[in-house]
Amino acid sequence: MAWDVVVLGGGPAGLFAGVTAAEEGARSIVLEHLPSPGRKLLAAGGGQGNLTRSGEIADFLPHYGGGARPGEAGRFLRPALYAFSNRDLVTWCARRGGPLVEDPDGRVFPRSRRAGDVLDLLLAEARRRRVQVRTGVRVRSIRVERLRFAVLTAPNERPVAEGTTLVLATGGRSYPSLGATGDGYRIASSLGHRVVPPRPALVPLVVERRSFAPFVPCAGVSLTGAAVVLVRAGRAIATGHGDVLFTHRGLSGPAILDLSRRVLPGDVVRVPLLPGSGDVHATEARLGAEIAAHGKRTVANLLQGIGVVACLARALGTSLDLDPATKAAELPRDARRALAASLAAGGDGGHPFPVRSVGGWNEAMVTAGGVALAEVDPKSLESRIVPGLFFAGEILDVDGDTGGYNLQAAFSTGSLAGRSAAQRAGGRSDVPHRGTNKL
Repeated sequence: MAWDVVVLGGGPAGLFAGVTAAEEGARSIVLEHLPSPGRKLLAAGGGQGNLTRSGEIADFLPHYGGGARPGEAGRFLRPALYAFSNRDLVTWCARRGGPLVEDPDGRVFPRSRRAGDVLDLLLAEARRRRVQVRTGVRVRSIRVERLRFAVLTAPNERPVAEGTTLVLATGGRSYPSLGATGDGYRIASSLGHRVVPPRPALVPLVVERRSFAPFVPCAGVSLTGAAVVLVRAGRAIATGHGDVLFTHRGLSGPAILDLSRRVLPGDVVRVPLLPGSGDVHATEARLGAEIAAHGKRTVANLLQGIGVVACLARALGTSLDLDPATKAAELPRDARRALAASLAAGGDGGHPFPVRSVGGWNEAMVTAGGVALAEVDPKSLESRIVPGLFFAGEILDVDGDTGGYNLQAAFSTGSLAGRSAAQRAGGRSDVPHRGTNKL
């Protein structure tokens, strides 16, 4: 059977592309290589389904990395995000019996806090729209003949599906334990597209062992609202803000994960151990006042008195080679200045953690890299190289911050690619933008 739209990939972007194409009147089929679709969606938000977040779509744009130039990914996603916004996603789910709710941080989840309920909505809508979802199909190659796409699972065999248009929504390489293979990059390359080398993103950092040894006992400690700085060759190149989690090997938490796409081994991440503190000079002055008032306290006790977590206070003293019994009044001036720098935020503030390595694919939440954005029309997500070929989701060279940005991009690009593909299959090239941009 010949289809109007063939979608490769049964994740959120692929399923949404198939459903949206069917809404436009196209006969669509979704091919998934795993035994069941949507496995990565089931893991979203720790299984609770952090689908998107509240706020203006304009505020989403700076939260995406990728592309050849700073800000390119956000500009590329702009048409898709405005065409199917966070508010549109909330409305779509609510109308199908899956209300979403917002948490105090602005993240949006299904009311049930079960990602599986969202997958059930997608699959139910696919059945209602007569979208065929076929699983266990490992695509080996695509043959393009007379502007028709033939999907092959082995050389010289009959195609498993043929379509007027093709949507590549095969995802990236993150979460290989959930079935990610990166096959889509191979297929895109075979069709003439350039693929920016994929690399893990939203990953924890492993800190040099010797530097981190004093902090190992602090695994599980979290700092709220820390202003972190990424330093390379003595120069600050990026900043982040959010929670920081200490692990047995290094650093994690939203602020670190969001920064990780830019981190290289040998970089230094500076973390203020007293979130909310001022700059180094203000913090040193505060320390001086505390020492004048409580000089008989040990350094660790003094630090705890101003709000430093006990474990971090002890670790900081050890890292600076201070005797645990040292009284605050006995601190040399250079030691006081070093303490202030580790506690402070901004400028040269923050305790330095030299990065040994970044997390690998098994820890990555998303993939950085992918199909080069310059070769895809952002207004339709159609290839500029192969007419009738569209892209959606993580296969593109776009990666978002934590907190719902990546799934919103998946749904938005799936919607735009599915609608664009359906309209091309029906002989139309116009893709009207609809939707709102405010929750």
